[in-house]
Amino acid sequence: MLSKLFRYRFTTLLVTLVIMIGVSPLLRESACLRIAFDLVLTVIFVAGLLVVARNKTLAWLATLLAVPMWLYIWSGYFNMNWPQLELVGKVSGIVYFGLIAGRIIRFVFATRNVTWEVISAALVGYLLLGTMWGFCYAVIEHNMAGAFKLPTNAGHGSSSFFYYSFITLTTVGYGDITPVSGMARSFSMLEGIVGQCYMAVLVARLVGLQVAAAERNEQV
Repeated sequence: MLSKLFRYRFTTLLVTLVIMIGVSPLLRESACLRIAFDLVLTVIFVAGLLVVARNKTLAWLATLLAVPMWLYIWSGYFNMNWPQLELVGKVSGIVYFGLIAGRIIRFVFATRNVTWEVISAALVGYLLLGTMWGFCYAVIEHNMAGAFKLPTNAGHGSSSFFYYSFITLTTVGYGDITPVSGMARSFSMLEGIVGQCYMAVLVARLVGLQVAAAERNEQV
């Protein structure tokens, strides 16, 4: 069971990330969706650990980073609202998802065969970058209240910053949430640049691998 889960670790991550992104804008509408979101996010932590499971040092580091996030997420259900834990959990989220995304991107660019797992890994790397930046925006707003101009009905939860992150990563830019402080604007510009460069380089890489594989088949 564990070996099969490890084999399809990128597909598992992809499915859970898509669910998380789809559910996050609806959190204010239902308490059940809030619980579902936190459950999916916990699954993402576990699936992320599978990505670095073969490297014991990275596995231990990822576990240590996942624990504060897990405590931050579930402490609210037990009336343990500690501001310090919230900040530590969000900062851990930045490092955790940055670590997992970097490992996955390294895997994608090291492989020589295009399979469904490689495609899933490439997509997961892209989505994890958006998730990491979402935590960055949450930390910026936590330390600099008013760094973002939010709609009056949006609230100041992390879901708003995940939404803003993916809108910025894909350069859609609806304008309903806008960066106000210099730090917020700087991170927003960086995310837009990284998002465009990632997709351009990724597509070129996958197409190159596919062409090389076709040439090898013709020579055989």
